[in-house]
Amino acid sequence: MAENEAGRIDRRRNDDAEIIWLKVLQIVREHVDDTKFSTWFKPLYLLSGSSGMLRVAAPNKFVRDWILEHYHGLLVDLLQQITGIPYQVFIVVGEPKAEPASQPEPAAEVVMPPSASSGYTQFNSRFTFETFVVGSSNQFTQAACLAVSRHPAGTYNPLFIYGDVGLGKTHLLHAIGHYVQQHHPHLVTCYVSSEKFLNDLVGALSHDKMEDFRNRYRRNDVILVDDVQFLIGKERTQEEFFHTFNVLFNANKQIVLTSDKLPKAMTGLEKRLQSRFEWGLVTDLQPPDLETKIAILKRKAEYRQFELPDEVVLYIARLIRSDARKLEGALTTVEAFASITGQEITLGLAKSLLGDLAEGEDKPITIAEIERVVADHYHIKTALLRSKRRHKDIAHARHVAMYLTRQLTDASLPHIGKTFGDRDHTSVIHACNKIKGMLKENWNFQEEVEQLIRVLQS
Repeated sequence: MAENEAGRIDRRRNDDAEIIWLKVLQIVREHVDDTKFSTWFKPLYLLSGSSGMLRVAAPNKFVRDWILEHYHGLLVDLLQQITGIPYQVFIVVGEPKAEPASQPEPAAEVVMPPSASSGYTQFNSRFTFETFVVGSSNQFTQAACLAVSRHPAGTYNPLFIYGDVGLGKTHLLHAIGHYVQQHHPHLVTCYVSSEKFLNDLVGALSHDKMEDFRNRYRRNDVILVDDVQFLIGKERTQEEFFHTFNVLFNANKQIVLTSDKLPKAMTGLEKRLQSRFEWGLVTDLQPPDLETKIAILKRKAEYRQFELPDEVVLYIARLIRSDARKLEGALTTVEAFASITGQEITLGLAKSLLGDLAEGEDKPITIAEIERVVADHYHIKTALLRSKRRHKDIAHARHVAMYLTRQLTDASLPHIGKTFGDRDHTSVIHACNKIKGMLKENWNFQEEVEQLIRVLQS
């Protein structure tokens, strides 16, 4: 009888602990982006719990160590907020939770568009919204592209995406094309690089087929133009593109453009084109943070059905600091060697294979450097960023410093809070969310923050 009662008490405690754990996960999901939640928190599961203590399992040592280093303080704080009492959280390595079997992604292929399409556009089946890894560096731009796909010419028109090479601009254009073809098959969709537009124009001029050329581009309902910076210095091409843009825009057709430069930074581009590029939404892609790079590598390795040890994933993610395309190149190098030699990939072997990339590795950005750059920019003393003073200008500079630290370093939320005035992690989350909101609403502030990032990365 006593044993049955004890069993009921244990089950009740575990049920209560499960409810508390689910509340913790719900709050975490609201405060971190989808990539971080899926990579670090979704694999965790509750083993047992009692008043003041939870035992949580991680699928492997890599995830456990990352949680302990970066998020343990957050979990402890959230548990105390939810329950009102101090909590201990023990994280151990356990068996991964069983997931429903999923079909592997199809092999890469080029898919021809349906009959309603323009007849010459090809979209790569690997480049879809499902295969695009979303993180803090690209979340807003991905959301804008999805909105445009769902309601062509009904939200942001034109949509102008800019960012350095290898950050996913072409991927997003193809993803828009796929989505529109699948959900709006009656619309004519066209992807074209500015170089192809130029070559088509030259061919039309040479063979006196300008009418065919104009019809080919102006009959589209959705036009996706890659690398428009190559229009710079080509006056005849710019003029034709200007008129094509006007025809499409006035007919309420969706236009999406990509470039490695802001419109106003494209010296040599006609002012009237610069102005039109800025009519709609201008958004950027930033280099991925460490956690997003880890998620990208894991996704690509899974897609290739290639097992990569966690320590190798972390090494590559730290080695490649800016270009997501280089991540795939590093992964290909490691995979090819393993396939040819039959050797197991170890951390030491990965270091020897990718040693050349290490020569160009940037020096990690430190919190001290961020403090110095931010303090210089806002003309205040560095010590004020670490103080508890709440003056409006000081608080704003401190929020920017917190945001940059979160984006550019591996520092945990509790560590950032302790550095900047001995604040808790919720203050850091509030600061970062406030800066993110300002970046979306204030174009001048966005440029200001990007300049600070360029200074820190130079």
